Amino acid sequence: MKKILLTLSVALIGLTTVPAQVLLNETFSYPDGPLTNVSGQVWVIHSGTTDLNVSGGAAFIDQNDTTAGRMDVNRLLSGSFDPATDNISKIYGSFTVNYSGLPVTGDSDGSYFAHLRSSTANEFYARIGSSTSGAAAGLFRLAVANETWNVANTVEYPVDLQLNITYQVVFRLDLATDQTTIWVNPADESSLSVTAADVISYSGSINAYALRQGTSGTGAPGDLALDNLVVGQSFADVTTIVPEPSAYALIGVGLVAFCFMRRFRRK
Repeated sequence: MKKILLTLSVALIGLTTVPAQVLLNETFSYPDGPLTNVSGQVWVIHSGTTDLNVSGGAAFIDQNDTTAGRMDVNRLLSGSFDPATDNISKIYGSFTVNYSGLPVTGDSDGSYFAHLRSSTANEFYARIGSSTSGAAAGLFRLAVANETWNVANTVEYPVDLQLNITYQVVFRLDLATDQTTIWVNPADESSLSVTAADVISYSGSINAYALRQGTSGTGAPGDLALDNLVVGQSFADVTTIVPEPSAYALIGVGLVAFCFMRRFRRK
């Protein structure tokens, strides 16, 4: 009996295990509505007034308002990094994007929509965005900057991407080099990537991840659904995350346990 109960306990633990160094795992499994409200204030506002909404189980980055009034929000990580004393750590992250509208073309460098955030106000690192610069008609490209987003600093991922297709974006901020690397649909860490080279001027500790609906000049990164956000300390942390157990999985384990208990009670 003890052996059976131990086996069942291990099965339950296995269903809920996630990599030890995951700092944030956000699936946006909330009702439709303003992200800050439906998440129970797990996500908080740091700029803007017009809501960033959850729609269909994803965060919707809406760039149709170029007045810079749309809301930017952030969620704290379970750990923090102080670049003033830490020149070893690597911060990894990943999320999926699905674009329904092309980036605004008024600014050749487009704009950014996601980044790491410092405990100091308005300090943003590992900025990820998109534009139509260099892409064929009707397509777009993702881009990255370490801290300052402009034509001189942004580095484009050299692959044209399409609307209405889901892509996984993976990033790494290396505190040893102060450079950010991005991948799109990588098989592993040696897959095609690009790395930004602009200089970072750190202030405070890196302690949150943020989503942005603002503009850069007159450009914007497009309309997109962002989902499956993970931040961790290794490539594996953010690309092999184990999902939370479904209700059906838990019911199945419960039924197995029930059958075993009934069997041994009859003996």
